[in-house]
Amino acid sequence: MRVSQTLAQACIQKPLETRPLIQRLRSILQIIERALRSFRAEEIFISFNGGKDCTVLLDLIYNSNLKDAKRIKCIYVRPLHPFSEIEEFVELCREHYGITISTVDGGIKSALELICAEDRHIKACIMGSRRTDPYCERLVAFQETDPGWPKLMRINPLLEWNCEDIWNYIRERHVPYCVLYERGYTSIGDRTNTIPNPHLKVVSDDGSEEYLPAYTLKDADKHERAGRL
Repeated sequence: MRVSQTLAQACIQKPLETRPLIQRLRSILQIIERALRSFRAEEIFISFNGGKDCTVLLDLIYNSNLKDAKRIKCIYVRPLHPFSEIEEFVELCREHYGITISTVDGGIKSALELICAEDRHIKACIMGSRRTDPYCERLVAFQETDPGWPKLMRINPLLEWNCEDIWNYIRERHVPYCVLYERGYTSIGDRTNTIPNPHLKVVSDDGSEEYLPAYTLKDADKHERAGRL
């Protein structure tokens, strides 16, 4: 199914107030469709870490109706000290989407090396990078890895999205997401480098503290990583 058909169906199914979001989906679906024209589905994988951005990508790809999209592999890159809540969410995604999610341990570079060593057919990686992420200011939608990294085409469909776009998509479409986001976490790494975002802390009259959900964060693109150490 072509992108225009997918979007037309979405516009019919969604109320008028959500159409701006649907229009922002156009470029993402076009990038994914271009990826599937440039590579066979078996040559592409989604780099998944249980975070909100790659969760949006996972949902988009497996609900897009683009030809062969559901054959794209999904690989969970598990850090050395993962949150148990992330591990549980990855299992939830396996069940919710009815897919196989492989697991590779290690930092992103070593994980990519292992993925490419184990599957010589892999040529491209779909990532949830956004332009406001560290070192992503100059990324383009299709960009080869830097020298010294495994040779892959990095595909970045979400570059021009912001936090509000991400949460609008998740909440309007009732996409499952990790429970840590309900507890004030806004950018999740692992247990050694991530705490609830201090901008979401609320102190009650009796002195007890709690944290508001991630989607309530103001100036999110500025403060999103305030909980990363």
